[in-house]
Amino acid sequence: MATKLLVIAGEASGDLHGGHLLRELKKRQPDLTLVGIGGGSMTPYLDEKIADLKDLGVVGFLEILRHLPRLWQLKQQLHQRLSHGDIHDVLFIDYPGFNLRLAQSFRRAFPQVRLHHYVCPQVWAWRPQRIPLLGQTLTTLYCLFPFEVPLFKNYAVRAVCLGHPLLDWVKPEVSRDEFFNELRLDPYRPLVTLLPGSRPEEIRRLLPAMAAMVSRAQRDMPTLQWVLALAPTISIDLVNPLIHGLPIHVVTDRSYASRAYAQAAVVASGTATLETALLKVPFLAVYRLHPFSFWMAKHLVKLPYFSLANVVMGSKIIPELLQKEVQSETLWVELKKILGPEGSAAQIGGMTLLHERLGRSGAMERIAEDLLEQIRGSR
Repeated sequence: MATKLLVIAGEASGDLHGGHLLRELKKRQPDLTLVGIGGGSMTPYLDEKIADLKDLGVVGFLEILRHLPRLWQLKQQLHQRLSHGDIHDVLFIDYPGFNLRLAQSFRRAFPQVRLHHYVCPQVWAWRPQRIPLLGQTLTTLYCLFPFEVPLFKNYAVRAVCLGHPLLDWVKPEVSRDEFFNELRLDPYRPLVTLLPGSRPEEIRRLLPAMAAMVSRAQRDMPTLQWVLALAPTISIDLVNPLIHGLPIHVVTDRSYASRAYAQAAVVASGTATLETALLKVPFLAVYRLHPFSFWMAKHLVKLPYFSLANVVMGSKIIPELLQKEVQSETLWVELKKILGPEGSAAQIGGMTLLHERLGRSGAMERIAEDLLEQIRGSR
């Protein structure tokens, strides 16, 4: 019987990580059958696709409540697939809100199945009660940061840190000349890139303020060029009405290049902040939740920063704007600071230290090899 692995990702960043990991798994074991949920990056490697990650991409407490019936139906579908008895290993990729509940239910219903989780949830920031949940439910937990491993030393889970994969694959997709030619941009004029997020709720809350900032900036610095890097989970139909009439070029498959060749960026909080820091592009981190979701998060999150780049460094190397601060005038004031030589130099110095802190390259290959060892050991 062919070896099978159930893989579950839930949002754009997880899909991107998953695509790289599944490719490495297939490279090492071509007969491995991959079953599960993924998006554009993972789909080419899935032999049996149960659902698309667009069915899972929600953020915030109230937003998740609205999607509960659909999530429950998907959970039942996954349980039914595992009940066939031909899958002995499950890999959850990030998306802890859904995946940890699913892991608990799998553990109760299928105690013989080995549960692996790639990307340790940010239990050091909020919900520390998840530490025993992870420690008692999972078989393997792949951590991206070395400081996460000791949190699980008193539990049965095997927690390991094999490096951060962003060090390997955060690179421009095309050369600078190709990028500017493709978009018909002027290579001699400054460029600012907008990343308003990978979920529809983020786009609706962040992009209007970004668009208003562009309109405002045209009066002060008309030579600026603007690019919006669209996540694969977002429809252009959602974005177009929000930027109508503005000189914003939308790109769908040049996320890294659009930042690497920019003078500055405005980036929604999440993995994108870490990516942008590794590209050593000065940027402004922004985030806005539903007021109730923000009220809940404020009582749960125990860190002074929300940008992952700042969290890893333990200091504010990146300026952050949160909730009501995310409005056009404030965005423009802060962006002008980092467009200046003094502001950009300070950020790039901090980003260099961040790169060193994340360790050596080759993480995805090591994770794939380790996971295959676990899978073979379970047969």
